[in-house]
Amino acid sequence: MPGTLSMVKNRFKYTPVQQLGMLKTRFGGIGKPTPNGFEWTKEFSPTPLSDTYTLKIEYHVGYYPKSYIIKPKPLALADGATRLPHTYDTKQQRLCLFQPDYREWTSSMPIADTIVHWAVLWMFYYESWVCTGKWLGGGIGNWDVTPKSQEREI
Repeated sequence: MPGTLSMVKNRFKYTPVQQLGMLKTRFGGIGKPTPNGFEWTKEFSPTPLSDTYTLKIEYHVGYYPKSYIIKPKPLALADGATRLPHTYDTKQQRLCLFQPDYREWTSSMPIADTIVHWAVLWMFYYESWVCTGKWLGGGIGNWDVTPKSQEREI
């Protein structure tokens, strides 16, 4: 029957225990169960020449995962910038990794296969943005800045 497999696949939801298990199996890190969810942290470097960032993911059933860079804190800003690119909150360093309205992530998707990879990509694009002021990571909004050294006086 056409569509049956995708209908079944979309109904399956991973439990927090399963999500945390996949994270720890694939990446290691430190996981802590919480009521109805978990917190997980792990250090990542997006390239061999990159800085090291500590990623924290919080997940609770019925809510989207929240992703934060907890080290280093604060993250550097590009010259001329007043906020971090593609984040919900510069002070908390909470990353914007997907569009909830477009169902780009659902609980039927492993966080280990989606959110973690998207966060490491964010780190990669962040490092480029700090150097150039240009956000190449896509998404909604304009995160480009003109470095103060390039501004012209009138």
